[in-house]
Amino acid sequence: SFVWNDLSTADTLLVDTAGTYFVQVANACGAFSDTIIISGSGDPPSLNLAPDFVLCQGDTAVIDAGISGVSYLWNDGTQNAQLSISDPGQYALTVTNSCGADSDTIVVNDGGPAPTVSLGPDTSICNGTSITITPGASNVFTWSWQDGSTFPIFTATTAGEVHVTVSNSCGVDADTMQIGLLSEIPALSLGPDTFLCPGASLTLTIGIPGVDILWSDGTTDPDVTVMDSVHLIASITNSCGVSTDSISVSLLDDIPVLDLGPDQDLCPGEVFTIDPGISGVTYLWQDGSTGSTMSVMQAETITLVITNDCGTATDTLEIYASTDGPEVNLGPDTVACAGESVVIESNLSGVNYQWQDGSVEENFTATASGTYYVQVSNLCGIDSDTIEVEVSGVAPTVFLGPDTILCEGTTLLLTYPADAITSVMWQDGSDQQDFSVQSAGVYTLTATNRCGTDSDSIEIGYMDAPDPFYLGPDTVLCAGESMLLLAPVTSNEILWQDGSANPQLVVSDAGTYILAISNACGQQTDSITVGRDDVIPTVYLGVDMVLCAGDHIALDATQSTPAHYLWNTGEETPVLTVITPGIYAVSIITPCESASDEIEILAKTDCIPESISTGIYIPNIFSPNDDQVNDIFFVGFGSDIHLVSMEGSIFDRWGNMVYRSEDIPFTWDGKRNDTWMQPGVYVYSIRLTYEANGREIEEVFTGDVTLLR
Repeated sequence: SFVWNDLSTADTLLVDTAGTYFVQVANACGAFSDTIIISGSGDPPSLNLAPDFVLCQGDTAVIDAGISGVSYLWNDGTQNAQLSISDPGQYALTVTNSCGADSDTIVVNDGGPAPTVSLGPDTSICNGTSITITPGASNVFTWSWQDGSTFPIFTATTAGEVHVTVSNSCGVDADTMQIGLLSEIPALSLGPDTFLCPGASLTLTIGIPGVDILWSDGTTDPDVTVMDSVHLIASITNSCGVSTDSISVSLLDDIPVLDLGPDQDLCPGEVFTIDPGISGVTYLWQDGSTGSTMSVMQAETITLVITNDCGTATDTLEIYASTDGPEVNLGPDTVACAGESVVIESNLSGVNYQWQDGSVEENFTATASGTYYVQVSNLCGIDSDTIEVEVSGVAPTVFLGPDTILCEGTTLLLTYPADAITSVMWQDGSDQQDFSVQSAGVYTLTATNRCGTDSDSIEIGYMDAPDPFYLGPDTVLCAGESMLLLAPVTSNEILWQDGSANPQLVVSDAGTYILAISNACGQQTDSITVGRDDVIPTVYLGVDMVLCAGDHIALDATQSTPAHYLWNTGEETPVLTVITPGIYAVSIITPCESASDEIEILAKTDCIPESISTGIYIPNIFSPNDDQVNDIFFVGFGSDIHLVSMEGSIFDRWGNMVYRSEDIPFTWDGKRNDTWMQPGVYVYSIRLTYEANGREIEEVFTGDVTLLR
């Protein structure tokens, strides 16, 4: 037996309101009771998932529907209230209770991995120089250096600590670099120019630690020994620069050979003057005098000692009393350089002189090439002599040109126009007129002839052409987006296609962007094509529809551009065929935008018998081209149907209403506001009220019709 809280005794109780309900059951063996609470507003569920979000690689997230008292169906088939995800994508949920259903979709975007950054090993710079730091990094959205700058590269001009922090939506990374200060290049001093006696040597020493040494003769040792006249150049180098000095070592004259000449006869009353004509020495005659000449008027032995820094020399001359005439000897033929003069000495004194030009001095100065003649006479007689003098040749002048930089693989020919009297020597000891340069270094040439010595040096460096580089793959920007193009770190010239020379270029418009990097040795270029995607998808599934058993409805979300379709049923086609009532939602996703819509398909309870509905005809194609054939879209009726009212609307595939009419019968000529519509598929919704078989029936017909031209 049953007893309910309302004292009814049936075995069931029909409940149509919320409340607390109680039943007691009993038989001969006992009794039992139970209570149930029925609550709720009777509304269908309303689902609103969280907004779209970004999921970093390696992370997981939980999507919580947050609704109780419903059944759940996710697009992967799971039926829990919560969905744990670890991959980006689109997730859809449909919730259902006895009063209805609702759906929502959430898009989880790929946030990528967390950023990484490495500044590289610690380094050092010279005072007054800078270093450009290009970190090794990946997945970096923002940069923050210790000075507040936000560029992906950093130029350090002082020693100290450099710190950078990088971040993106998935995390933060940081790194530090220590920059030390290198020692300055010290000043190089080889000392003042100096002199050497023949046979002596001089050792030059560079005692500066931590530098590379290069002498102009190509040697790299700290010590160089000099034994002859030379002009030496030395360079010391470290990471902070080059210091150079030079020294000239001149060879002193050895103590000259002293020759007072042959013994001389002296005529009575004659004065004989002895003049060795040697400069740069001190004189000491046998009588203790120190003049550079001595006059003799009688027979005697003449002794002279000359002295300089390199030694002494001695000679003796006998003067005899004689009645013989003088003997003159102008010496061997001689050569002098252009612009010089030659003093032709008679080497006699106390006699009369008669030169070829009539002059009567003891000596004659020649300034041009020619044959020179002198006649001497005294009380004892007459004598003469001739000498040939050649005045020609100039001291060499060496100029190799300014220091220069060559491109890798090129050769520079250094040359000197040597002549018959000039010899040359390069820094490597070679003595050819030409020298071929194929590597970096300091090159020195010394030229020598009887008129003098000169030398010059040139420093040659080499430079590579720019390296190839890559701006990245072609890409497409969404509306409102921009991208940063970065040139590689380089000291070469940078030139973008717009004429700018910055190391970076902000791009927000479609086009082809070209970067050229060049120097004196060549050029490298690369380009990137940037497109824009301004397509915004639109979708309209139409007004809610009703469905009779056995019917089907085609829901069309087709877009004019490529897109991805996802229905809440899991289908991924642009058109979904519906055969059961329910709420149907679609999400349309393009690379830059998304759109969604939903429609409710209701079960029609008053579906008319097929025998009646088949009396209504609606075509699915027409061609409004004024050929008088199928020009009008219309609704046809059987003779047993009497129309009461009629209301119809035409929609394009994006849900825009293009035509509406309440006329009987409903017709459409393919125009909107007297303008022809484009060929395509259009959706109609027509509501009819008619009498058939003695019944008044209201029915909504929906479907699509194709407009052709």
